[in-house]
Amino acid sequence: MMQSTETSWFVRDCVAGQPRQVWSFDGEAAIRTGVTNPETGAGTFFRAKPGETFWDCIGRQTDWLGPEAKEGSFYLMRLGPAQFYPRMARPIAIADEARLWVPSYDSEKLFIANARGQLTLLARKLENICQTVQPTQGTLSAYGHEIRNLLILAATEAEMHWRGILIANGLQMQRPTSNQYIRLLEPMKLSHYAVTFHGYPDLGPIKPFADWSQVDPTGSLGWYSAYHGVKHNREVEFARGTLRHAFEAVSACIVLLVSQFGPVALNAELSSLIGLTYPDWPIEEMYIPQVTSAQFTPIKHPDL
Repeated sequence: MMQSTETSWFVRDCVAGQPRQVWSFDGEAAIRTGVTNPETGAGTFFRAKPGETFWDCIGRQTDWLGPEAKEGSFYLMRLGPAQFYPRMARPIAIADEARLWVPSYDSEKLFIANARGQLTLLARKLENICQTVQPTQGTLSAYGHEIRNLLILAATEAEMHWRGILIANGLQMQRPTSNQYIRLLEPMKLSHYAVTFHGYPDLGPIKPFADWSQVDPTGSLGWYSAYHGVKHNREVEFARGTLRHAFEAVSACIVLLVSQFGPVALNAELSSLIGLTYPDWPIEEMYIPQVTSAQFTPIKHPDL
């Protein structure tokens, strides 16, 4: 989806270790931003003929670039400078590293502090349980009251995150369900995150959203389905509140906090306990910072 302006924005993925470039195109000219007097520079300004696309305009006047002037080197961005999706952290397109970033971090500090505090308590409860049950592939089916209670706390925390993200993107819901929550799967690339617990290498990476499916939004998310079972029907489904599901639910809370605000939202205690694997974001879905005088502007995600 194009950004909501008449100007299109592109990022050139340069080669040989050169930094990426941001370009604008308004149908009349292709202009590289961030340089002084681009109109008079070499290779920073190209006048378009009527009806030309950005790639036609560039390609016609840059024979030395060859195929680089076509799609595959210049990426049409989905958002313009300083635009972002509320509570969805993404890498900066022109940054040297693919760290997650969202410009609303400072305005969300109270929420982040509360969520971080709750997540720290969840992680401590998990650590306490693991002092009794050593987590290995052979013990992940263990269950009990403390494990059940942790699962319920972590799953309700995940629901809080889901609900907040959806509301921030303009959805008004009386009683949201997994049918609404799963809308966040692709926009936030939740299934691509993996959590490792440094103290328990036998477990391997935990991907709490890997199997989430539109076909069955509750049942396909094993830890979330188990949460419903042990919360509403403990007498029959008590055994579903396993250590595996507790690890997955706590991991889900970690992923949801980081995918909203980046790893900077974690404290030193949490960062020392876990490692994270992040999605590989396409350039066109990254954010462009304030390369112009534009103010940061939240844009509701079009798929929500």
